[in-house]
Amino acid sequence: MPSYPITQPAALYPGSQVTLVNNAAVDSGITTSAQFALAPGMNGAGVTAMITNTTNQSAQGQFAPTDIAANYQNLSGCIVPAGTTLHYNVSGGWMRFTFSAAPTTGSLIVSR
Repeated sequence: MPSYPITQPAALYPGSQVTLVNNAAVDSGITTSAQFALAPGMNGAGVTAMITNTTNQSAQGQFAPTDIAANYQNLSGCIVPAGTTLHYNVSGGWMRFTFSAAPTTGSLIVSR
């Protein structure tokens, strides 16, 4: 079941963070996170996102240049195992995460 926000999707800027799964024990059944925009870096450079996964499932990062569900593709090397943090370089666009099974504990947070 996708988890889509009621309000406008979040954007990730330098120094900010986006919580995609706040508490999997409460946010149950989430296999696709909410999407968020990646603000481009200075002079169009890519950005480094820090993905902290304290859930009990691996999270697969997906990217799309525009926020259209069919455009999201898995990011190579952007699998965040349960209980780990991954630093991942990506360009501006849209990002979301998928889980093969819905996590039942923990959170998924992305920051810059």
